[in-house]
Order: sequence, then structure tokens, then C-alpha cells
Amino acid sequence: MTITETAPAGAVTRYWKTGVVIGHFSLDGITDGDPASAIPASGERCQLLPVTAVPGMAALQERLLAAMNDLACADEAAPVTEIDITVQAWRNGYDEPAFASPSRYAAWVYLAASDAPAHSESGCLAFSDPRAGSAMTAMPGLPFGRQFIVRPVPGACAVVPGWLTSSVIPLEPRQHITIAIASGG
Repeated sequence: MTITETAPAGAVTRYWKTGVVIGHFSLDGITDGDPASAIPASGERCQLLPVTAVPGMAALQERLLAAMNDLACADEAAPVTEIDITVQAWRNGYDEPAFASPSRYAAWVYLAASDAPAHSESGCLAFSDPRAGSAMTAMPGLPFGRQFIVRPVPGACAVVPGWLTSSVIPLEPRQHITIAIASGG
């Protein structure tokens, strides 16, 4: 989420540069089948799963560490040397209001998701800029307030600075998601 604005004489001036990585990881070698299929339809809305639920945890950790180091390089900061990963199952209307991570970088990878929900944003991760001057909504012509979401598709991932405001849009009652969450830096 780097917002740029052109300045006189062809120079580019960056305002509130915030690097993020939004993309898609191939889950080959990371998951065997559908981790969501092992999650009962009833139970806690957010359930912590053992990291052994992800057979290719080492490969996932390697990819997330590389993405965090891409951000560190862009920030001209020290590399990230280790990360902590948790695996969670979300279901039955789970949501999480705006929060930030105490770590330098935070990351999410959707490992499995039930079929397309009725509402396109159900279960999405949403990100916005919490800094003063940002109304947390897009403001035409201003370099802040840009929001983005990541849809719950297996392999979809986001790596962001930990201070960026994140939230989970409520899941639908029969929607199930398995997600890996990492922090590092």
C-alpha cells in the first residue's frame, strides 16, 4: 500500500509509504487435502489448532519469513530472523474488530475455506491505516485512508506492518476457515 503522488519536474514524492505484501501462496507441500474438513461444524467460534495440523509447516514458515524479509528490505530495516506461527479454525460468525500486532510484521495465510459465502466479504481480512489524519476511509485526492481486503481463498495471504489496523469481517453461520497467523520482527 504505497501511495505516490507526482511532484514537479517528474520527481515522485511518497507520502506515508506503507509496504504490504498481498498475494497467493501455492499450498502444494503445505497442506494435505482440506484442513477445514477435519474441523467440526459446531464448537468454539475461534479454535486454536496444533501446528501439526499443517504437514508442511516448515515450507509455510520459510515462505512467510521470505515475505516478511521482502518488507524489511523495502523498509531498509534489519531482516526478520524468526517468526511465530499459530493455526486457527474460524467458524459460526467469528469476527474480530480492529486490532494491531505488537510485532514488527504480521501475516495471515488462508489454508482452507468452505465454499463461497453468500456475501462476498464474509470471512475477509480488512486492513486500514490508523494514523492521525486518516479517517479510516478512502479520501479522494489524499494519500491516506486507503483500505484493502483479502478474501478467504485457500492460499491467499497478507503480510503487513504490525501497527497497521487489521480486522476480520464476520463469517457466515456455516462458513469455516482454517488460517495460519504469523508474527515476526
